[in-house]
Amino acid sequence: MRPDEELLGVVVHSGLVLARSQDVVAALRRVTAFPAGLSLDTVVLAREVHAEAAHRREREATTQREAEMADRREREATAQQESKAAAQWEGTAAAERARLRKRAISEHRYLPQFEEGDTLRLAVLGPAGDAQWLDAYQSTSSSTEERYRLEASYWVTPLPRDGLLTLVCAWPEIGLPEALTDVVLPDLAVRAAGARALWDVAKDL
Repeated sequence: MRPDEELLGVVVHSGLVLARSQDVVAALRRVTAFPAGLSLDTVVLAREVHAEAAHRREREATTQREAEMADRREREATAQQESKAAAQWEGTAAAERARLRKRAISEHRYLPQFEEGDTLRLAVLGPAGDAQWLDAYQSTSSSTEERYRLEASYWVTPLPRDGLLTLVCAWPEIGLPEALTDVVLPDLAVRAAGARALWDVAKDL
């Protein structure tokens, strides 16, 4: 999920370091409130061997996703061939079984495993201490031999009722240990209700 692209949200917090080690730092650039949730914009900077590790993880994850997509296409092609063969040789019932098998294959999701660690992991802790791990809805990265930079945006829904956002972030594979941060967002529901439609803002200009 992601914010409504036709809404101009309200910035309710900015400029907070989430975690840091000697050569890696993760920060929260801003928290933008919308009626349906919060957009969290983060940045990760790494240098020297940690930058190399981040870049390597990113390359490995890209290679793995490409291999998974190729495997998925191959499975779908095989299922389609089996479906045609079943229709010719075994009749309607066999063709329906093959169609359902193909549908199950096409609906399979190839999500990165937690231990792959190809990006910053960010979670929101609930009142009972349970962690809701977030997926980045957009991200960009850049790297050189000695520097790595990741900017990623995460979506949190629903709005924290008490205005307290407890975040856990980690990227241990590149040297960023798990860290917990409390972010207090006063009058959050009222401020989130102030989000405006971009078309309405444009009329006022």
